[in-house]
Amino acid sequence: MRTPVTLLSASAAVLTAYGYLFGQWADLHDQRFAVLDVTREWIARPLGLGEDFGPLGLMLLLVAAGYAAAAGRSPRELYPIAALVVVLHLLPPTAGLVPLGWFAVLTLVGFLLARGTHLLPPGYRWTGQLAQLVLALNAVALTGFVPELPAAAAFYPLFVAGQLLHTNRAGLLPAWGCGLLIAAVLAVVSIADRVVPELDGWWYPLAATYAVLLGAVAFLLAGPTAERIAANPVVRWLAERVWWLIPLYAAVGHPLAELLPHPAGLVLATAGAGLLAEAGHRGSRLLFQRTREAV
Repeated sequence: MRTPVTLLSASAAVLTAYGYLFGQWADLHDQRFAVLDVTREWIARPLGLGEDFGPLGLMLLLVAAGYAAAAGRSPRELYPIAALVVVLHLLPPTAGLVPLGWFAVLTLVGFLLARGTHLLPPGYRWTGQLAQLVLALNAVALTGFVPELPAAAAFYPLFVAGQLLHTNRAGLLPAWGCGLLIAAVLAVVSIADRVVPELDGWWYPLAATYAVLLGAVAFLLAGPTAERIAANPVVRWLAERVWWLIPLYAAVGHPLAELLPHPAGLVLATAGAGLLAEAGHRGSRLLFQRTREAV
């Protein structure tokens, strides 16, 4: 179980860096990079990915997180991140300082809902996952009433997809049932694409389909080669710190990138986000260790 989760998480760290650090910074500052132009023209657009690979990276991470949640993994890395994001959002001077902070909060909510689903009898856990999907659909329907919630909720079905893949792998849901429910996952994303204005034109249902297919391949066909790649120190580092890296790419990376001419500024931004992610990861581990000792 750890090998596919590690590979998907590390891939998400790289794809979100490309999309939300390099690609987004270049667009905001009207900069042109040959690598970005070629990748967009010959890879992203033919694949139907209208917003570089950032959303695809988020979706891959949600599939991995949903699988890990269904397997009983603890989301301990998410608690301090989500708490920090909520505090910053509630303070007027820092509101909006972490543009991707909602992602950690959404995933933490998913882990808590998955924990509730885990209380159901094993053969009926799919009903709890279906209920989560219905909850996401209702959140999407709040478009125009609750700002920002519907757009975030549109990503949640990918977390449900990860849970469904684990339920199938555990022998608790037949392949045909898993396939039907995953079709419902993609249907909710498609509905959100039609009714949520912020998602219009970005082809998120197609990115969601890629994320589900890649997740299914990773979990169902993992073998010795995948294990060797997942054991690589760089891959493990990215996978273990991805939850810190994602909010830091824009919140810290963009300001750092402006301090020096490119490409030196982007190198500084990458290094700064990486160092702060390392500090956050070590700090959260120390916090939980001290809390466990106190209890």
